[in-house]
Amino acid sequence: METQSSGTLQSPSTFSESSKTGSSRSVGSAKDEPDFTKDNSASPIDLECHIQAERITKILDETIYKTKMALCLPHLVQEYKTLSSILSNQHMEDLVFIFEQYDNPLFSTSLLNLDALEDIKAGDVSLKNRLNPELGHLVYILNSYPHLKPKVEEMITEMKEEYSAYDESRRRFPGLEYLLTLEHFRDLMIKQMDTTAAEELAAKLNTRKLEGSNERLMEKIKEYTQDLKEENERFEETMRMKTDLIARLEQEIAILNRDAEIRLKKKILDSDRQMVLATRAHLVKNEMLKEEEVECRELYENILRKHLIDEKNQRARRFKVETQLLSWLQKYDLEMADKQVELDEFTTKYEDEVQKCDELELKLAEQDKEYVPLMAEREEEYHQELTEKMNKFLLEHAARVIQCAWRDVLANRAEKKRLKKLQKKMQAAQAAAEAAEKKKGKK
Repeated sequence: METQSSGTLQSPSTFSESSKTGSSRSVGSAKDEPDFTKDNSASPIDLECHIQAERITKILDETIYKTKMALCLPHLVQEYKTLSSILSNQHMEDLVFIFEQYDNPLFSTSLLNLDALEDIKAGDVSLKNRLNPELGHLVYILNSYPHLKPKVEEMITEMKEEYSAYDESRRRFPGLEYLLTLEHFRDLMIKQMDTTAAEELAAKLNTRKLEGSNERLMEKIKEYTQDLKEENERFEETMRMKTDLIARLEQEIAILNRDAEIRLKKKILDSDRQMVLATRAHLVKNEMLKEEEVECRELYENILRKHLIDEKNQRARRFKVETQLLSWLQKYDLEMADKQVELDEFTTKYEDEVQKCDELELKLAEQDKEYVPLMAEREEEYHQELTEKMNKFLLEHAARVIQCAWRDVLANRAEKKRLKKLQKKMQAAQAAAEAAEKKKGKK
């Protein structure tokens, strides 16, 4: 019935657009898919498997997209502007007609809508029998517009985020769970179809290897369990020995506790005796302290009387000193008044003298204006005279030094001449002596 109703309600525009979209999809898929008809590309079996895999994945993708669209129908119905901007006028009229039929099942001739009418008459307002064949046509119309796909994907992502957020509170979304399960099934199918025979064989070999290793590990586990049992038995034996030891120690502790209680009772009795003796000694000491208290009180009263008498005497002496101090202060004030008058006179005289001194300083400053240049000229003349004397002294000293040096030079020259003469005389005498010796030798 669904196919008949969808076929009867389809308009020519829908068929034309669906054919266009189908042709465009086929062209796009032909561009994207590799060409398996070339030589040495794949065997016929692999080609057939690939074609079947592509067909299955395409069917699954279409099913998933239609499921997404079915989940997004309530949201898409609310966005009338979006649908009117994408869909054509004819399809919008078809959608409005389908919505009216869905809201008013009285206008539909399908059996499901008759059931829905009976439910409404019976008072059941649930959506149990509210589905009708026109919804298939609705999905077909929306599926023929690829521009709606981004909007649908966006809505699905929002629903998934809400589902992940509500997953903590254990709120269930059956439609979205079905979609997630279907997507997971699609992924598993793609993964299974992508695996080759060699990969499956390798997986089987790996499983056999794992089974063999599992058997070996099970044997080791049995050995380890046997060892563990033996260790547990040894541990139980040691625990029995320790429990026996603990029992013996508990008996010893009980004996020690009994002895300790007896000793404690003895100590308590001794402490009671000592306490009685201490209380008696305390009473005796208390009586002695009371007697000392009476004596101290009497002594305190005597000292207090004595101190009161001393205080009266000190107060009288203090009064006498204060009166004497007041008289001295009055006398000081009178004397200081006279001294202040004298001080005022001296200050006036001092100010007059200071004024005179300032006037003299002004006069001296005027005289310094003439005196300072004169003293500078005199200083300059004195300095010039000293320099002339110094230069004269230096010249005379230099002349004396030169004369003395010249005398030394002349004396040295004369000495050298005298030494040369002596050397000549000595050489002549030596030559004469040698000649005389030669003559003697010849004879």
